[in-house]
Amino acid sequence: MNWRPNSLRGRRLLPSSIVARTTLSIIVFALVVGAGFTGFAAWLVQRNEEAQLRERLGELLSTVESTARIACFVNDTALAREIGLGLMSNHAVAGLRIRTTDTLLYEQFRGERQRQQPITRALYSPFNAGDRVGSIELWPSEAEIVAQAWGYTRFIMLVLGLEVLLVALGVARVVFKLITRPIKGISDELHRLEVRSGVRLQVPDGNQQDEIGRLVSDVNGLIAKLTSLLETERGLRLEREASERRLSQIIEKVDAGIFEIDGGGTLHSWNPAFVRTIGQPPEPPRLAELMPGHGGELKQLLQDSLAHGDLRERDFELAAPAGGTTRWVELSLTPVENWLLQGVINDITPRKQAEQAAQELAARDSLTGLLNRRGLDLGLTAAFGQRQRDPGMLIAVMQIDLDYFKEVNDQLGHEAGDQVLRSVAASIEHTVRRSDLVARPGGDEFTVVLPGIDGLDKAEALGKQLVAKLSQPITLDGGELAQIGASIGITLVAADEDNATAALARADQAMYAAKQAGRCRVCVVAPPAA
Repeated sequence: MNWRPNSLRGRRLLPSSIVARTTLSIIVFALVVGAGFTGFAAWLVQRNEEAQLRERLGELLSTVESTARIACFVNDTALAREIGLGLMSNHAVAGLRIRTTDTLLYEQFRGERQRQQPITRALYSPFNAGDRVGSIELWPSEAEIVAQAWGYTRFIMLVLGLEVLLVALGVARVVFKLITRPIKGISDELHRLEVRSGVRLQVPDGNQQDEIGRLVSDVNGLIAKLTSLLETERGLRLEREASERRLSQIIEKVDAGIFEIDGGGTLHSWNPAFVRTIGQPPEPPRLAELMPGHGGELKQLLQDSLAHGDLRERDFELAAPAGGTTRWVELSLTPVENWLLQGVINDITPRKQAEQAAQELAARDSLTGLLNRRGLDLGLTAAFGQRQRDPGMLIAVMQIDLDYFKEVNDQLGHEAGDQVLRSVAASIEHTVRRSDLVARPGGDEFTVVLPGIDGLDKAEALGKQLVAKLSQPITLDGGELAQIGASIGITLVAADEDNATAALARADQAMYAAKQAGRCRVCVVAPPAA
């Protein structure tokens, strides 16, 4: 398709000024219209000249008609020749033919045969008007017609051309003065106009009440609105820049880590507190790389926040580096636009440690520091959860009741009894493994849970060791000696038991059996067969 380059080439040939283009367009249009009218006038003139020439030739034939009758009546070629020579002497005649009804008396043509239709006149006897004796044919000269028509046409073209030129110049001047010059002046002013300066366009003289004046007024109105908008925008931009500077300073100095992240988990920006809290982002900066082991949870949190369009937050436990301690962070995400989210991350390790300390305090016996009943329940739940992951693991339960403790309380007082309980607790903890659970549910009763024990024999041996250790005299703060003992019942958690209630009951029964057997001994009860 070549029309576009040609169109562009044609546009380059036109002048750029609207004044020149308008004037040129008017003149070209006037010339085209004038040429059309001139051609049409020339055609009409030629037709008129041809008709007039035929009329004159018809009159010429009428003058020689009577002589031609006689020539045809008497069949006189000499007379016919004289008539023909006389007619051919007229430049308007291109050809002539005189003939009787059966004989050609005279024929002559100037040059080639003419394309014009001949003027034919029938000849009748001079003595009998109804008796036809011949005919005479006369051909008009095309050259004469064209010459005469061209003479008139030149005159018409001159007149029309002058008229068209004057009209074109007049119209061009009127258009220039009333339209193009004001428009060009407005265009020049607009080109030089500085909107911020508040300058307005001047209405051209004589155009105050017409469309051009209204156009200038409308443009001035637009300039005023644009100036106002620019001033407003400038003020808002300055205010926003100041606000952004203040916000940037706040973000740089705030203790909370602030960042932007997309739905795919890639970080786009972050503040120094973010680096202090969680570390320097890698390349590419993906948040999951800074939170190993939590990629799935982080992805779910991002999806939830984007899907609901509101705040989503979660606590994450970060693995401790070598020689360090476990850290906790709180991560909050809020969608801001499209797939971009704003996040806040805070180090909540002290809070988590305080919560854990509070939970641990609530699960500990205040006198001995051992687990209380609540702590025992939590420890048993964890042990049973571990056995679900390792079904072959054995769990032994040991119930310990102190012998002769009531006598210590009655003889030496409750303060001495408390010292004895603390000493017993320390002895039990020093004897069992660090992974075993030691609890004081109440009074002088103690419970030991042995997860991963090799069997009842190992548990029984440990029980006997405790009986021997707890039978040793205990030196109190005042120098007195307190003598106590311990009765211990031991059992294993059955394979089909999903909680410790039945095992604790069997261990209690075994402990009471040890007391009835004489105290200061160990009694073992095997779990029921599956």
